[in-house]
Amino acid sequence: MSEAKIASQAYLEVAAAHGVEYVFGLPGTSGQEFIGTIADQEKIRFILAMHETCVVSMADGHARVTGRPQLAQVSTLPGSANSVGALYDAYRDRSPVIVTSTNVDTRIDGRDSHTEGKSLVEMTKQFTKWSAEVHRADRIPEYLNRAFKVASAAPAGPVYLALPSNLLGEPVSIANPDADRSRVSPRIGGDPEALSQAAQLLANAKRPLIVAGGSISKAGAVDELIKFAELVAAPVVMEPRYSFLSFPTTHPQSFQIAERQPSFDLPVWGEPDVIIAIGCRLIREYRYIPEPVIKPSTKIIHIEEDPWEIGKVFPVDIAVIADSKSALRTLLDAYPKVAPPVEVKAERLECIKKAKAQADAEIEKRVTQGWDAQPINAARLARTMDKLFEKDLLIVNESPTSKDLLMSNFQFSPGRDYFSNSSGGYLGWGLGAAIGAKLASPKRRVVACLGDGCTMFGLQGLWTLAKYRLPLLVIVFNNRAYMAVKNQFRGSEERIRIAADMGAEITGPEINFARIAETFGIHGERVEHPDAIEPALKRALEQNGPALVDVVISQNTRKD
Repeated sequence: MSEAKIASQAYLEVAAAHGVEYVFGLPGTSGQEFIGTIADQEKIRFILAMHETCVVSMADGHARVTGRPQLAQVSTLPGSANSVGALYDAYRDRSPVIVTSTNVDTRIDGRDSHTEGKSLVEMTKQFTKWSAEVHRADRIPEYLNRAFKVASAAPAGPVYLALPSNLLGEPVSIANPDADRSRVSPRIGGDPEALSQAAQLLANAKRPLIVAGGSISKAGAVDELIKFAELVAAPVVMEPRYSFLSFPTTHPQSFQIAERQPSFDLPVWGEPDVIIAIGCRLIREYRYIPEPVIKPSTKIIHIEEDPWEIGKVFPVDIAVIADSKSALRTLLDAYPKVAPPVEVKAERLECIKKAKAQADAEIEKRVTQGWDAQPINAARLARTMDKLFEKDLLIVNESPTSKDLLMSNFQFSPGRDYFSNSSGGYLGWGLGAAIGAKLASPKRRVVACLGDGCTMFGLQGLWTLAKYRLPLLVIVFNNRAYMAVKNQFRGSEERIRIAADMGAEITGPEINFARIAETFGIHGERVEHPDAIEPALKRALEQNGPALVDVVISQNTRKD
């Protein structure tokens, strides 16, 4: 049965039918119809932000936790332009964010009116799966319904819709939205014959290696990966610059590799003769390295839902277009039929045990040597966090150069989840993403780990955090520099090395993030001595609302 209503009401009904609980937004002067309508209903809550980066990042974080598309509402060209960086991060990490933007009134379009631009669609389409403008009010529900389908279909990704402001107030007549009939299953089974060949190649391998991607976690296939790794008896590394952690770091077959200069040559185990890459891009380079990351003689099995990624950089021996969960289930059935003798598995596990012991000893040596250092060793901060934090929590990370030390010193056992922005490089994403994640997980501990540069880019998120009194803990890994930039300069020719501080140091003045947090009414503490880490974190964890701990860490944050 069709029912008369205005287009903004239809917009919210479509959103509610798709399970949307929040709209994150910054409406601008063109958003009056939208705000008036959302205030007149109770199904969907509006969350206000102070910058469009935060708007889109909040939607991104919420979508990553729920696995469902999430709405971000901005306005006209200035708001859309401000959202593009966070939209790019969502695009790189295949996050199903739907950005809707009001646009200028169609009755004054083309007159160079206030906030008018040439084309919002052209500006955003390179960072989306689909970008479009709606030109009739009665088609807004159709376009939005399609946006949910496109955003969630494999491979997932963001969508952008421009909605002229006057159309949102026009009457439309639509049938009740049927969200179930517009959904597309993300499951892609994969070629059974190719997966059988993959199982055989792994069974014949001398030193197989599993490279796990973030898509495994997104597909809910972590348990399948653990079973498969134990079945094959192969070490597991995460793909460089991963967005989701898909294998617990506490597992005896888990190994960490440095992200800036990745190598699959593990201690004791050595170079793999067969790599099976599952749900990953294989790989995204941070910088040019003349030596090949994967030797040409290495056999490669690549399982990915996006055919563009397979064979993009490294030629593969077996290619399988499939989602991680479906592929792993097939492999779990196929591998036992061709598995090598139990003696081979035992030999592999013994070698892995020795390799793990050596890798752990190297980590322990580095941590012990710098345990009492000032500025603080980031590894000690990570270990103190590990000691104090719950076994069920989510860490949202945007501390690019502290990531290696965080991952090698914080025990991510099952129940402790992790995601980050993998390789977009647009700063300021982390705080907003953590806010969205907390709203999606109100009963779960959520911790934002942010670099100081990233914190400055997303500082407006503190206002939203304070306004809604969310019990979110923010830890600033404050090395007083854009360390990724500084490290890059340090690896360059001398004239660039000596100028590194000019383009990367965040000093003179130093930033005290604890004081900034306090101006928003947020509990804030600054930690400069390693013995002060634990009491400061304990006080932060006791807060009923948001808290920020600004930890002054060493600039030596590289694991390699």
